[in-house]
Amino acid sequence: MDIILGAVLIFSLRLIDQTLGTLRLLYVNKGKSGLAAILGFVESAIWVVAISRVIQDLNDPLLIVGYALGFAMGTIVGSYIESTIAIGDVVVRIFSSKDAQEDKLPNVLREAGFGVTIINGKGMEGEVTIAWCVTPRKKLRTVLKIVEDVSPEAYVTTEPTSPTKLTGNRK
Repeated sequence: MDIILGAVLIFSLRLIDQTLGTLRLLYVNKGKSGLAAILGFVESAIWVVAISRVIQDLNDPLLIVGYALGFAMGTIVGSYIESTIAIGDVVVRIFSSKDAQEDKLPNVLREAGFGVTIINGKGMEGEVTIAWCVTPRKKLRTVLKIVEDVSPEAYVTTEPTSPTKLTGNRK
């Protein structure tokens, strides 16, 4: 029974430290190095405790399995938390035929509080409109729902932004 409790403890420690590691990378990428450093400190302290427990009884495969499962689950939990926190902005590009657009989609997005820039272009089958919308990741689902409701034929792409200069009141 002691070895099972040990495996559960190691699993739990790795779950926590890997979750913190995933979040630490998120904060480093978003320029929040102070918070990332704190998470890194806690993460490394937990890791030392977990790995020392495994090394104490390296012949027991259950401890190694607990360690590996904790790592795997920590990656999943960290990714879930990261998507829930949704730090940063995303660029949404909405491609539609010029006839289908009829200025309705940009107006609906603007009425919902989203900034939209329209670019006219020529595609393989004629004129197209590309609507660019930069929005917080937390509001991405709202933008995508509006696009689906107003312009279901549109082709949509998204990608994270890395602004080099903040303007206005955005912080």
